[in-house]
Amino acid sequence: MNYKLFKSLIIFSILLSSFILLNNCSFDDDTKIERAPFPEDLILKRERERRERQGDPEDDNFVTGLFDNVIGKDNSGAGGGAGISVNTFLWRACLDTLSFMPLLSADPFGGVIITDWHSISESSEEKYKVVAYILDKELRVDALKVSVFKKRKSQEGEWIDAKSSKILKNKVEDAILTKARKYKLQSLN
Repeated sequence: MNYKLFKSLIIFSILLSSFILLNNCSFDDDTKIERAPFPEDLILKRERERRERQGDPEDDNFVTGLFDNVIGKDNSGAGGGAGISVNTFLWRACLDTLSFMPLLSADPFGGVIITDWHSISESSEEKYKVVAYILDKELRVDALKVSVFKKRKSQEGEWIDAKSSKILKNKVEDAILTKARKYKLQSLN
């Protein structure tokens, strides 16, 4: 019996001392916790610094920008145009590259192109859907995001979602960016 009592007393004392130590470890009311900043990618850091050197485009006068869009001027030099809110070279390259697939939706102001499900042949066991996002008015690599979705036909004949390959996504992005670069070079000549 003494052994059980001794064991219980030690456990109680450990719990009590832990509670007292943890209770004394508190922050003052005026202490603020700040998270450390995420490490910035070198390419994004250089792009941010380049934009800071050029000046903040949001500082431009709203009315001037509005009239420039109505008249058709493009201040960014990126081929934005008056009727489209994204890079025209990327937009055209996306449409041309994905033209073999049926188009479900295309929003030039939001910069989203959604294709319908497409398979290579009637007997194909796989079908694909592509969603392309154009995120900027400038022709840059990070201004394009592509998502590729894949479905496989089960033995029962139902289409089941399958994991798409990152290699395929990268190939689609590369094809679009290469075509957009070609269009920009053609416009300069």
